[in-house]
Amino acid sequence: MLDFDTCYRAMASRDARFDGNFYVAVATTGVYCRPVCGSRTPKPENVRFFRVPAAAEAAGFRACRRCRPDAAPSSRDWNVRGDLVARALRLIAGGAVDEVGVAGVARRLAVSERHLHRQLVAEVGAGPLALAVNRRSQVARLLIESSALPMADVAFAAGYSSIRQFNDGMRAAFGCAPSQLRTVRGQPGPARPAGPLVLRLRYRPPLAAASLLAWLRARAVPGIERADHARYRRTLRLPRGTGWSELDLRAPRQHVTLRLWLEDLRDVTAAVRRCRDLLDLDADPAAIAQVLGADPLIGPLVLATPGVRVLGCVDGFELAVRALTEQHAPPPEARQLCRRLVQRYGETVAAPDGEPAALFPTAPALTDAVLGGPALTAAIRGLARAVAHGDISLDRDADRDETTARLAALPGVSPWTAQRVRRHALGDPDAFSFEDPALRGAAPPTALEERAGRWRPWRSYAVTHLVGEGHGVR
Repeated sequence: MLDFDTCYRAMASRDARFDGNFYVAVATTGVYCRPVCGSRTPKPENVRFFRVPAAAEAAGFRACRRCRPDAAPSSRDWNVRGDLVARALRLIAGGAVDEVGVAGVARRLAVSERHLHRQLVAEVGAGPLALAVNRRSQVARLLIESSALPMADVAFAAGYSSIRQFNDGMRAAFGCAPSQLRTVRGQPGPARPAGPLVLRLRYRPPLAAASLLAWLRARAVPGIERADHARYRRTLRLPRGTGWSELDLRAPRQHVTLRLWLEDLRDVTAAVRRCRDLLDLDADPAAIAQVLGADPLIGPLVLATPGVRVLGCVDGFELAVRALTEQHAPPPEARQLCRRLVQRYGETVAAPDGEPAALFPTAPALTDAVLGGPALTAAIRGLARAVAHGDISLDRDADRDETTARLAALPGVSPWTAQRVRRHALGDPDAFSFEDPALRGAAPPTALEERAGRWRPWRSYAVTHLVGEGHGVR
């Protein structure tokens, strides 16, 4: 539950630590804002607080045009937590309601629709349909302001079933017609562009872009990805087709530039969500630094490289396979082994311009794969069969404890590899293993045992600081 006095003080002081954790609605204006909005501070009797934008919109408020609450990074609370509500929010943010409906989301979470609705309303003040409607309006506004796509293409790409529904939804969310949002940005262009979609992914600064790119360069697998000192590009296997993404991290100013080439525009939600997860753009560096910065071991590292992120992935199965190869071989050799997998079992695609031009193999394609020695081959086959048969889910919304336990029970998968998958594929900010060989030279074992408990719930970030750019997987 939100404490009114705490939220009001945070709003009145424009405290950036609370940005994205709650939203401020003003009854006299009918507008909801971020707590850091520069507008005049309203009187307490005119204010209501909401956990998510969807709850404010369901209550009849529209988004502020000044502070753009629809564009703010999501609350870190949902990344920390692994319970039903957090998993449901991650699913809905990825467009699952549009793909499988509320019933399908409930089935994936192994609960009834009624229980899912009750839990979401109790926790965030909005049900799954309201959350899905809010996600559609956010995606639509992103496309309107960042591209020259015709409005019809924007509507269907965002998940609306008709132009009328699109117009009504945008008026309810933003208080104006969709065309007015584009006019404000000075992007009239009615014709659909032949090039990529160019979008801006916002984050909470700072962002350690150089360390992210160095990590990506060190492990880029030729054929599926390419990285240099400014950009990272790779192929994407999406729900409705193939895609390519290019993330530009040159001199970022609270946003990363994303260029997307998509076979089906309806995949834009999934593509954006995966790119945000890859770069951990919903992280809150201030909250992390508050815990880790006071530690004598981690504190100097946090000060030296502020804004370090825990790299995620665009495909959980790919990440798990790469983690397995690094368990059985040093990183340079593991990179070559993954390249062999792509060449033998991957799918070649026609890239828009140059490489990369292949997709990482699917789980069914690797159930009988041969790679490296017998131990690695058996481990990859076991993992592929478990994923292909549905025994293990490596999606971001999976149950973290259950998935970690099932991974560690597979032959050839060490407990510390399971924790790496939990950290980078499932997005757990507190994944940690004393047995991880990457930590052996980073700190004495006694120091780790003594201090690791104080790093909760950010032990994944502590590991990233300790091992630096030369270890780990993504």
